[in-house]
Amino acid sequence: MAAVPLDLLDRIRDLERQVRELAGRSQIRPAMDQVSKGNVRIGEGGTLGVYAPTGHQILGVGYWDNGEYGLFLGRQDGSTAMTIRVGNDEKMPQPVRLFDAKGNMIWADDVKTGGIAFPYLPLLPPTSSYVGPHWPRTEETSFTQIANSFNSIWQPKMRFYMHTAADSGTAGEVRVLVNDRPWGPAVRAGQPFDHTNFIGAAPGSQVEIAVEARRTSGTGSVYAQPKMLYGCET
Repeated sequence: MAAVPLDLLDRIRDLERQVRELAGRSQIRPAMDQVSKGNVRIGEGGTLGVYAPTGHQILGVGYWDNGEYGLFLGRQDGSTAMTIRVGNDEKMPQPVRLFDAKGNMIWADDVKTGGIAFPYLPLLPPTSSYVGPHWPRTEETSFTQIANSFNSIWQPKMRFYMHTAADSGTAGEVRVLVNDRPWGPAVRAGQPFDHTNFIGAAPGSQVEIAVEARRTSGTGSVYAQPKMLYGCET
């Protein structure tokens, strides 16, 4: 029998030892359905989906067919509960939308300026600042406050609709102020005030909404009666 170099036998025994160690370690590795340490990363257009036994999707996060990355949360009956999806383009953040069990959207954030986009939250109509019957009114020839209210603002825009009037033979103007700054046009008494625009206030801040009127001719009164006031999205 040919002589085998002693160092070669040592190397074989060392390899056998390493194989035994690897075999032993393979038996004590963590379960394949658990992550003990570190992060799980899904990239390159991958998607994580969770489905109920009925086939309805409960969770979807990752890449969607329309070319965006987003999130979907559903109920076990297949109805949508929440989405963070459907932005207009890469520069448009995706809105968060909440849905009731009937599929109606009940909440969405405003991705352009912050705050709430939906639902439209009603604001408190201005109340009379002038002690007198019927509508708020004035006979002053300079703009005078006849109604005001204080509101908590949660949306970037506001719509204000108001009726105006003047006594026979009298003319005048009516305008709206937000925090003492004119908001929208001054309308001729007898025409409706209907204006939608940015409020210029941060979400959650308090603002004063005031109605002012003045008489420009005649001897009677100028009137204004708010009818509708609510916040809305961009």
